[in-house]
Amino acid sequence: MSLPTDDLSLATSSEQASPERRDDELKLDPVRGAVLVVEDDPANRELLVELLTQWGYEPLPVGSAEEAEFAVRNKRMDAAIVDVFLPGRSGATLMSRLRERFPQAVLIGVSAMSDAAMARKCKGLGADLFIGKPVLPEKLAQALQSKHTSWH
Repeated sequence: MSLPTDDLSLATSSEQASPERRDDELKLDPVRGAVLVVEDDPANRELLVELLTQWGYEPLPVGSAEEAEFAVRNKRMDAAIVDVFLPGRSGATLMSRLRERFPQAVLIGVSAMSDAAMARKCKGLGADLFIGKPVLPEKLAQALQSKHTSWH
């Protein structure tokens, strides 16, 4: 008699575990896309990666323009967040190259020098949007949800 009770308790506990698993699966959003993060400051790069991961994106973090070009050599990229001022080759040059290679991707230029002239410069290089540092999560979330539209 104790065996059926054990079987029943096992069935009950497995039935209870099953909905929990289904709930977890429902909470998982599909990956929204690959986002290249080009930021030379490790703390800023880490923060961006954490935000992107929480929002369901697949971050591709790198610290330089050279690393960025290598990272996307054989990989699809849906968006990029590029620091305009990088050591070595500039983020500005990288944005132009990324625009040529990924014409439909959303390109977001970021810089601590956040004035109208910098925003115009980034747009001229192919960026869809410019965000001044420190990057506010709300602005970044809006920027990533926008679509690339050719304006030239």
